[in-house]
Amino acid sequence: MQSNAKPPRGPSAPRLNKALTTGVAHLRKWFTSPERSVQNSFLCGVAYRFGDFAAGLVIVWLIAQR
Repeated sequence: MQSNAKPPRGPSAPRLNKALTTGVAHLRKWFTSPERSVQNSFLCGVAYRFGDFAAGLVIVWLIAQR
């Protein structure tokens, strides 16, 4: 007699545990790297916003020139 029960979907517990452990270790390493500082993140954010603002100004200027 055959069983009609379907096998469980998704990763098994040991596999999931290993993936989580590896992911947490990767995030800790990434977070403590010297490139990840408050000052560096702030400057990158400022540069991004300034570039966004400058692009908007150029678009407005081009529209106004027509």
